[in-house]
Amino acid sequence: MADELISFPRTLAVLEQLAQDVRAGYIDQLNKHGHPTQYGENRLSDTITTVVKVDEHTFTASLKMNEYWKYLEEGTRPHWPPRSAILRWVEIKPLLPRPDGNGRIPTPQQLAFLVSRKIAREGTEGTHGFETTREAVLPVYYERISEALSGDIGDYIRAVFTW
Repeated sequence: MADELISFPRTLAVLEQLAQDVRAGYIDQLNKHGHPTQYGENRLSDTITTVVKVDEHTFTASLKMNEYWKYLEEGTRPHWPPRSAILRWVEIKPLLPRPDGNGRIPTPQQLAFLVSRKIAREGTEGTHGFETTREAVLPVYYERISEALSGDIGDYIRAVFTW
């Protein structure tokens, strides 16, 4: 019966704020590295949502987002990417084509091929924006989480002993 009395409103509020701060920081990192886009309404930054859960043994604050965040975070090994995706990227990204040795400006299709070929040769470099954000935000919250837990547990103990 005493288990029904415990709730963690302070802790949940701090975890909600933590998740929101990590979300905002990661969106800033995406923008800083030029990754706010995928295409149209499928922008990575628009898909990021926060999730805070409490179960019997754990408290969890996390983010949910489109799976391709992993490729931005860690980069990729050399591979031939889907041509249509690169063509969409070339059309969306403010990529300014430069004339070749003969003064010709490449078409979007030619640019997509050149980008694809570079990815096939070198892969892509990860930006580690999520890791950077976590390292910046988490230490700020350690004491706040501890204080919130202490307050919530103190409320529980007071409630149990006033029965």
